[in-house]
Amino acid sequence: MSAIISVRHALRILGKRNQSLRGTDLISRIRQKKTELSIIEVRRGLKGLHELGEIKASLDPSGEPLSNVGLHLSPEPVSKIEEEWQVVLENAGLPTQDQETLMPLHKALDGFSSEELKYLLAGLLRLREEQAQWYERPTFLVSAKYFLGSSKLLTSLPGRAIKAFGIETDRFSTHPPYVVAGGCTNPDLVVLIENPAAFELAMSTNAAKHCAFIATFGFGLSKQGEDYGYQLAGMVKSRFNDAITLIREGSDCPPAKVLLTHPNIAFWGDLDIAGMQIFERIAAEVPQILLSALYKPMIETIHDTARRHPYVMATGSGKPGQKLFQTNRPDVQKLLAYCENYAVDQEIVTPEQIELLASQALALS
Repeated sequence: MSAIISVRHALRILGKRNQSLRGTDLISRIRQKKTELSIIEVRRGLKGLHELGEIKASLDPSGEPLSNVGLHLSPEPVSKIEEEWQVVLENAGLPTQDQETLMPLHKALDGFSSEELKYLLAGLLRLREEQAQWYERPTFLVSAKYFLGSSKLLTSLPGRAIKAFGIETDRFSTHPPYVVAGGCTNPDLVVLIENPAAFELAMSTNAAKHCAFIATFGFGLSKQGEDYGYQLAGMVKSRFNDAITLIREGSDCPPAKVLLTHPNIAFWGDLDIAGMQIFERIAAEVPQILLSALYKPMIETIHDTARRHPYVMATGSGKPGQKLFQTNRPDVQKLLAYCENYAVDQEIVTPEQIELLASQALALS
């Protein structure tokens, strides 16, 4: 009987989109889904399902399909938690579409009581209505507030169903809103830096004696450089009011939200399309911001075929998806012309160049 159960399960997977399966190589495809089965066990399972009327096919005496296999499989058994979740959804009086959208959540709800399921549904409904006030806030805080005091429950639920229900989980942060600042007390220029590694390089130079630098802390982010930059842009949008400033050791600069009010602010990121998108997003919130003169050696480098790189996967997992965009800013238009086909990452700038250029804005002729 176990062979029948295993083969039935594999056929349910293979037949999700087509109730008639090709007999040729079907045994091999079943074994790919249920790798513990031998060829003999698969044949035995097919014969058993044929006798039960759950498949229609011509089989040889061993159970090998000689024709296409029509599927008439018995309904998949409904679990206890699925039944309980369905009752909760129905009793809540939700529209049919919402019930259908939320049903897949049962896969992550084993162990919850009926009462707890009701509280969970109430949290989903409240969060859908109130989510805008939590945008850019850490997911674990949102989850703890709305879902039974659990900071991890929201991320444990099937994401596709949650988004289809109308909760924009991508708008919540995946980590504490840390920003790191470093430099002197009264800087000549405040530089917003896309990548933490470049921030640390700048802090290791004498430029820190007359500049202040800001970057995201990077906790919980992937290694894609633009992730740091977009996080920085999101924090700038809220004027760092929700951010926690970490002051880099050896610095006595003000917190990030104070530095953002400085009259002289510049941005330094990668010389690529994503870097220019980040700058434009920041500039929409900080109109006086300029591009840093630290782009100067990068512009020079992008003309050197041995030191620039194309937009391919090997140069960064976020590189291939970068597409040119329309802009009305002359400075962005100018740099996009340089990096339309090739890019240079900001880490190529040397400490000597940082000391020389960090306190200046880029001069664009």
